[in-house]
Amino acid sequence: MMNTWLRGWTASEGEQLLSTMSSLAKLRFRRQEIPAVRRFATVFGIRAGMAGGRLADFVLAVSEAAACALSHGAGTARLRLWSTGTRVHCEISGEGMRPVDGPGRAEQGETDTLRRWLLKQLCDHVSLEPGPYGVTARFSVTVV
Repeated sequence: MMNTWLRGWTASEGEQLLSTMSSLAKLRFRRQEIPAVRRFATVFGIRAGMAGGRLADFVLAVSEAAACALSHGAGTARLRLWSTGTRVHCEISGEGMRPVDGPGRAEQGETDTLRRWLLKQLCDHVSLEPGPYGVTARFSVTVV
């Protein structure tokens, strides 16, 4: 079921394209495809110039956010990766990711709390926002 898109300087209809964006990669995935999500993030990070510990941090952050996006729901989640200058950005949304506050907080469990804490430790910027497809996690990491 995995759908993948890789784009250069264009974006599909309805997507905002930043003027400094150098690449865009999209993936739709299911729970059993999280290992493929890690490989996808690794290839993207390497192409963006990441290496060593910084690449490992980025891939771990993507993996944890992907697992969180599917932890309380069925179906699929969406991943977008893009780079701007010296930063690599990730956006993951899925119906399984619960809001930080509000309904479902008690059901969130220690695992999701740990995953969110880990994102904040590994990334330079993290935001979690409710939206039409559940909660969307956005984060970025400096390449160098």
